[in-house]
Amino acid sequence: MGYFSPLNIAILLIDLAMAWHVIRSGRSPMWVMGMGLASFINVLALFALWLAYVVMAVVPDFLNSHGMRSFAGSVVKAADPGRGYREKKKQVELVGSVDAKRALAEESVKRGFFAEAIELYESAMQGPLGASDPALLKGLGRARMLAGQGAEAEVLFVQLKQEDPAAFDADAELDYARALALQNKNDEAMAQYEKVVAHYPGEEARARFALLLESMGQNDRAQGLFSEIIKSVKGAPGYYRSRQKEWLSIAKSHLR
Repeated sequence: MGYFSPLNIAILLIDLAMAWHVIRSGRSPMWVMGMGLASFINVLALFALWLAYVVMAVVPDFLNSHGMRSFAGSVVKAADPGRGYREKKKQVELVGSVDAKRALAEESVKRGFFAEAIELYESAMQGPLGASDPALLKGLGRARMLAGQGAEAEVLFVQLKQEDPAAFDADAELDYARALALQNKNDEAMAQYEKVVAHYPGEEARARFALLLESMGQNDRAQGLFSEIIKSVKGAPGYYRSRQKEWLSIAKSHLR
């Protein structure tokens, strides 16, 4: 077999992989030189060098990788789901900055603590520029809409659109439509839904619009939208189907 034995080919491939990692990670080229030298000594010396490199370089890089950090964060979140909220609340108590209050308000919204979120957003807006801060306006508008305060939310979304049209994004447009629907301003809500459905990145806007139409007795239009959701998700990649699972379920349960 000679130089082309399976063992030699395997050694060459591992050496190349190690050398690629050395170059990619910006480590000393002495590692590559050491591997080359160890190859001429014996296999045990080469294995020892590989092991040292894996322990000193590959494993630390893996542990510090984005994927590993995300996985570790998911594990911590699953083990202690209230940790993020407590940490953000501590920051508000210690620092009390606008950013700290906004971060806690966002976490409060995620947990359904809408009254607390409203209080935090309003507190953050007390500064000289806070009343016109797009992020705060959008957050407070969403918190009030989710709390069932449609009229108050409508005012905030109108102000947001006037202050910073770029910040009045698809999510804000959808929340605005929902705020109008909360007040039974159905014609205005329908017009707003028509706008946002055309460019919303997902099926939520279409599903909510269909539900509104159904509640108004416009069943044919609602059924058409439910059918569109099912067709759209059916041929989509797996990650999209996973993200739209809730709206697909709604569409299937309402389709006749």
